[in-house]
Formats: sequence, structure tokens, C-alpha cells
Amino acid sequence: MCNEGVYAWENVRGALPIRMTFENVSSEPCTFALLRKAYKRLGYFPGGGEWLGSEGVPYFQPTICKFRHPRVSNSLMSECLSEAKISYVLTMGDSTAGRYSDALINTLTLNSEQLIIEEIKEDGFLPDKNYFTREMPDEVAQYVTSKFRFCCGCASKLHRAEFYSDNNSYFLNIEHIAQTMILDDSLQLTFPSYKGAAKVMDKVWAITTQELILRYYLKDKHPDVFLIFLPFVHAKENIRLSRLPMEIEYFKGLVEEYLPNTTKLFYITSYGEFEEQRKSSEWYKHLFEGMLARDKIDKMNRILYDVLEDDLLKRDGRYFGFFDLIDISEDRGNWSTDSVHMEVVWYESIMSMFWETYCNSVLLDMF
Repeated sequence: MCNEGVYAWENVRGALPIRMTFENVSSEPCTFALLRKAYKRLGYFPGGGEWLGSEGVPYFQPTICKFRHPRVSNSLMSECLSEAKISYVLTMGDSTAGRYSDALINTLTLNSEQLIIEEIKEDGFLPDKNYFTREMPDEVAQYVTSKFRFCCGCASKLHRAEFYSDNNSYFLNIEHIAQTMILDDSLQLTFPSYKGAAKVMDKVWAITTQELILRYYLKDKHPDVFLIFLPFVHAKENIRLSRLPMEIEYFKGLVEEYLPNTTKLFYITSYGEFEEQRKSSEWYKHLFEGMLARDKIDKMNRILYDVLEDDLLKRDGRYFGFFDLIDISEDRGNWSTDSVHMEVVWYESIMSMFWETYCNSVLLDMF
């Protein structure tokens, strides 16, 4: 799971079956309003479609709607970000989510220039408490402690930049917060044992890492767009399916409690793992609750949908889903680098799909 090499889509061009025609694709642009209709009709996130290629750039074309560009156009991005007036995009999840976050930035810089204002990153197995306490009040920061987490590729990072394109410019903060479990205690509040500590604990408290981050780290900087990648790659090893709904509900409740309604919440499904690409024979066809990893992750995605369904179907709500990435990734095994992580082309393709769907929704007023 910790293959942290850098990959480029040029590496896989030769292995990709490029198909230049695809019939029976809806001509409607992809929007979140259209996806909501699909959820209502299907009772799940939509899959179905085909990987295509144009000038060597692979992209996915779903059947329910149409993406106009292999990579979202710069003019669309510039117009939509100006219209939406967003300044802070947050992702949360494990190392795969971190790669999606990098792809968000890469998508923005495909046809534009950027002036990097600030970059901060934590590193290693131990969460960097200084990364988070810099945004916390002193009465909280002094009690924050961290402990080992089982993910060598999980690191929080902030990218603050000004992007230039088509005589326009906009500032954007893109941040990724590492999360190895849906709920964990890798970052927590630890109070010394002394007289009066109870009074402090009445005012300063957080039960989980996620609550600590949402309550204190994000207290004065609420994201406009929050992409949530629940870490099912890790959770499949430790959480039974029977317990999963409770954990998702608890996390969902924390987000609702600490983030305002102006924050749009996008829950993104996990893609499947590929047994043939495993680096260790110990994990090859290993079973989790009697299922291969891909099958259990698929069930976890479906539980996620069941928990969120009522909120996803609300018009003018703050909850949004996306596509069924298990289905979309099914024939992309040649992009898998270690069974868990994918080539950069995957993350850039999916984030281009996200940005185009988001921008279409903004400009057509179809959230």
C-alpha cells in the first residue's frame, strides 16, 4: 500500500485500448442534478460507460451524461470558479485521496499558470501535530498529541496558489487532510493529571481525530467544497460490515455539527483493488469477512449510499455523490501499480470528471 512512486499517463498509453467512438451516450452535460435523478432511478451511484481516448489522453464517458473534454477545459474552470466564488477546497481520506488532491491541482494547472503562495506538508507515520495546531487556539493546541498511524503514504498538505488563465486570476486553497480510518485517535487531546484538569476538559474536548480537526482545526476556515473519500482501503481490514453504518453515521454527524450549510459535501466512492497486482503473496486473494478486497469495498460503497440516500436525493441540499468507481475501474487493472494505488492518469481522469460536473452544475444552476 505504500508504493509512493510518481507515475505519468504516458507510461500506460501503449497498454490502453483506445476507442474513438461510443454510441448511445446521453448528450446532456453531466451535472449533480442529473446524477441525483440517476440515484433515484437506480437506487445507487451510476456506473456504465466506456473509456475513450483523444490524442492519447484517456477519459471516461458515462452513458447517462456527456463529458465534453478529455480534460476539463481551462475556460470552463476559470468561468465557473469565478462564478462560484470558492476559495477553499478540502479533501479527506487516505493515500489514494491524497493523490486525488494532487490531481485536483494538476487539473487546474493543465492550461494555466500558478503562483504558489504557500505549501505545507506533514510527513511520515506519525501525524505532525504542529501542522494542525498552527490553526488552533492556544488553549486547545497545548493539549494535542499524536501517535503512530498505519499508512506511510498518508500526509496532510496545503497548497495555496493564485492561478492565471485567459486574462483572469483567482486564489484557491486546496488542502488534503489524511485519514486512515473513518474514526480514529491518531491525533487527540491528552490532558495532564492535575487539580483543575476537569474544568479544562469541560471546555476543550474531542473524542476522535475527526472531531478534533472539524471542531478546532477547521473552526475559522470552513471549506466551500469538501470531497470526502472514506478510507475503505484501510477500513475493510478492521471494520465489520455490520458496524460500518454506525461509523459513517457518526462521522456524518460530526461534519453536520461543525461545518456550516454553505459547505457542499461530496462523498466519493472507493475504487476496487486488483489482486493480480499485489506485491506481497501474503495478501494475494486474502479474504475480508469471506470476501476479496474488491467485493468488500463494493459492499462498503453500497452501505455508504444507503446511509446517505435520503440526503443525496434532497433538492437544494448540501449532500452530493458521484459515480460508482468500482464499476468505472473494473477494466483498469493495467493502471494499478500495487493493487491499491493507480497511475496518475486515473486520479486526473476522475478529478477532471468531478471538476466538469461541478462547473456544469454551477453555470447551468443544476445542483
